[in-house]
Amino acid sequence: MSTSFEEGTATLSPADMSYILFCSFAVFLITPAIAMFYGGALKRSSMVQLMLQSYLVTASVAVLWYLFGFSISTSPTSTNSMIGNMKMAALRSKEEFPLYEEGSLPTIVIFCFNVFFPIATVQIFVGSIGERGRLLPSIIVGLLFVIAVYCPMAYSVWGPTGWLLELGALDFAGGGPVHISSGVASMCYSWYLGPRGGKLGQRTGTIPKYRGHSQMTTFLGVTLIWGAWFCFNSGTLLAVNPRTGYIFANTFLAGCFAMLAYVATDKILTGKYSVQAACEGVIVGLVNITPSCGFYYPWATAVTSILTATFCRLLEPVNEWTGIDDYSKSGVVHGIGGIFGGIFTGIFASKHIASTDGYTEIDGGWIDGHWIQLGYELAAIVTMVAWTAVFTLIILYVVDHIPGLRIRATPEEEEMGMDLYEMAETLDEFGNDYDEFFKAYIKYKSMKETYEVVQGVEVTSESSPVEIGEKTMTQV
Repeated sequence: MSTSFEEGTATLSPADMSYILFCSFAVFLITPAIAMFYGGALKRSSMVQLMLQSYLVTASVAVLWYLFGFSISTSPTSTNSMIGNMKMAALRSKEEFPLYEEGSLPTIVIFCFNVFFPIATVQIFVGSIGERGRLLPSIIVGLLFVIAVYCPMAYSVWGPTGWLLELGALDFAGGGPVHISSGVASMCYSWYLGPRGGKLGQRTGTIPKYRGHSQMTTFLGVTLIWGAWFCFNSGTLLAVNPRTGYIFANTFLAGCFAMLAYVATDKILTGKYSVQAACEGVIVGLVNITPSCGFYYPWATAVTSILTATFCRLLEPVNEWTGIDDYSKSGVVHGIGGIFGGIFTGIFASKHIASTDGYTEIDGGWIDGHWIQLGYELAAIVTMVAWTAVFTLIILYVVDHIPGLRIRATPEEEEMGMDLYEMAETLDEFGNDYDEFFKAYIKYKSMKETYEVVQGVEVTSESSPVEIGEKTMTQV
């Protein structure tokens, strides 16, 4: 017997629906904000590529999520322990009814919120292409990653029959499926691409050191991410109640404590204050609190955020130690930060805080005398790291060997700048590559031992095009 609309929607809550839809809009901002965060640390000649990538990731992952991703990662009727079924594919069922019996949200609203989790996860790691990776292959890699990595991990953690959920592992908003997986994938992608300025096939080498083109862009990107993460974490509860307040407060405090600890540690190590360090510290705090925001007292948020931020800053040179050019530092910030976040969840999770929504019951972590909880978290962490590393490397290898989908640009294309190579637009009329501009100018003039004046600047065959460009731009 079919259920009437009135009967099927009797348990829905207008307050919950309103809040989760607002959260969906806010979380949408995270992906373009990630492009700003990463892009500010790059040369200007590759910024537009990342901007477009964030839009392409958003659109392509959303389509995949609509077609079947949402179903295989969320399905309440699956009996599998790692993957859902296809019964909700393409949203062809009665999505106005609750996803779970007596739920306060219709399935369609949960879809609108959940879709931005895989989108953000993919953008975190495919942004690794900065300055030497090709755009189209990165999108293909991201889509295959959602299918092979994100969906199984998400179902294992949150699915009604997910094996990590049944084991007892705690992960409130995605410390594993979002942060650990994207951090590990970023390291794998960066290793496969090789260092900027390197040769095709070279996996490790000397890491280029220079300041990004715009700290302002990085600052604005992280500000948007921080604001949107309030909704990323609190919306995951899929309800509005006293526990929402704890989640909101923990998210804000985590960013604050972690940023202060990260900046202080960076100041001790370098002798100067850094807005880049402040931005990275905020992200580390958000990564730390993502798996635990619904389980912590605020004091636990403070302690764990300080520790995670300090550890991550001390481990920042891991790229230099390994020779992997992970310029976005996602391997450290999201990968190592997510691992510490998961470990601390096993220690500081509180059954009292979890119960403040009126229905959640957990045994808590070490602070509640539940000693085995840390073992559950470690099992989840090891699974996330191993599964992500293996499948990401397989995906990269397969895509790279498909005709037309070579992952890395050639040294000549890289020297040109990825915007000039792949994009129809650049950040200024010269394509931001004054070096190439003046090389072409000198070649055109066929200069040998003579000299000419370019906008009042003496030019000889011994002159460096970069020097000429700097002198000319100084006069302008």
